[in-house]
Amino acid sequence: MKERYEKQRDKLTTDLAKLEDRREKFVTLLGNVRIKRYMFMVPYFDSHELVQHASTKAAEYRGKSLPHLDPGFQIVVVDEDAYADIREQVLLNPQPLVEVHEQTQEDVAAWIRENSHSFTTAERKLQGLIQDDPRRLQAVESLVMQYIKGENALADMRRKFPDNWERATRYRNHKEQLLIFEYPSTDIQFSSLSKIAKEIEHELKEDAPALDNRLRSAIAWASIADWIMRCPLDFPTVAS
Repeated sequence: MKERYEKQRDKLTTDLAKLEDRREKFVTLLGNVRIKRYMFMVPYFDSHELVQHASTKAAEYRGKSLPHLDPGFQIVVVDEDAYADIREQVLLNPQPLVEVHEQTQEDVAAWIRENSHSFTTAERKLQGLIQDDPRRLQAVESLVMQYIKGENALADMRRKFPDNWERATRYRNHKEQLLIFEYPSTDIQFSSLSKIAKEIEHELKEDAPALDNRLRSAIAWASIADWIMRCPLDFPTVAS
C-alpha cells in the first residue's frame, strides 16, 4: 500500500507540474475556459494520504493564480467505481479491442504447407467422425482457418491490450487442463465441438468481459483447432 501511494503521489505531482510549465499552451487551447476540477484517475487507491496530498496540491496551485485555473480549483481522486453505471454499459456492449480479419484459402494453404504435421494430426483424428474424405478435408481446412483468425487476433491483442490478452490466455490454459476430464475421448463427438465453443465464449465473457462477441468466438474456435492439432482434444478410435 505504501509503495502504491508513493507512485500515485509522484505521478500526480509530475502531471500537475505541466499545468504550470505549459501555461501558454493551455491558455491558447482553452481560451476563456477555466479548469475547476482536476480528475486524477487511478485503478484503485487505498490510502487516505493520496487524498490529503491532492488537497495540498490543489491549494498550492490555487495560490499560483494561473490564468487557466479557476479560483476554486480542486483535485478529485477517483477510480472506476466512480463511473459504475457507465462501466456496466461498456461491459454490456464492448467495442472491439481488435479486428478479427478473415483469411483466404491461400492463407490456409500456406499454413498447411508450413505445418503439415499439425494438419495430418487433425485429419487423422477426424477420420473416425467424418468418413467422407472431401468433407473431412473441408472440415480440417475450416478449423485451420479459424485457428489462423483467432491466433492473429490474439497476437494483435497481446501488442495492444496485454492485460486482456493475459486474461484470455490464462483462461485457455485452464480450460485445456480440464478437457480430459470434461470431455474424455470415449464420449466426445463431432457435435461436441460446437458445445465446447459455446462454453468457451460464455466463460470468456466472465473472465475477460472487454472482449466482444466476435473476438470471443474467434478465440474459442482457434482454441479448439489448436487442441485438436496438439492432442489435448481427442475422439473415439474407429474399429478397423
